[in-house]
Amino acid sequence: MMVVTVPKLRQKTLGAFACTALLILASGSASADENENEGILGTGEGNESRSDGLHAEANRVERNESGNLVSVDWSIANETDSDLALTWLYEQETYTYNGNFYSGVTAVDSETDTRYHPLMDQAGECVCAGNISGQFYERVVSGGKSAYWSLFSVPSDVETLTLEVPGFEPIEDIPID
Repeated sequence: MMVVTVPKLRQKTLGAFACTALLILASGSASADENENEGILGTGEGNESRSDGLHAEANRVERNESGNLVSVDWSIANETDSDLALTWLYEQETYTYNGNFYSGVTAVDSETDTRYHPLMDQAGECVCAGNISGQFYERVVSGGKSAYWSLFSVPSDVETLTLEVPGFEPIEDIPID
């Protein structure tokens, strides 16, 4: 597990990078009919009974100018005829580092089989959509999407990654911009 201590000079860079991810995702839910496949880098179908009819999508993967941080914008899409609660995703400790849990959404370098967990801030909280960021959407409307983000420290020579969201099949071979 990596704890990030951000020097004062770099706090602005990290803050701006994380804020960019937040601003992009601030819309919350969008209709699946709007630009249906635009901005989708890959999908992972639900693989548990509670994620049946849902799929995880990788929407954008971007590296910072220094090359050491990768922001992943991802979403949960609802293909069912009903609005669904996503509280089970939160209850699985997907977004917490407390106790014996790591943040559950991870990035994997398939070439080296290295798993990266989202960064932690100085308070031990996940640098991702979740409890601290206020960007955890507990519902996804029928035909809509709920958007999230995660920030990882990934070596600059990694060109693709696999995103693993608990309750969904892995989203493989996502290119890093």
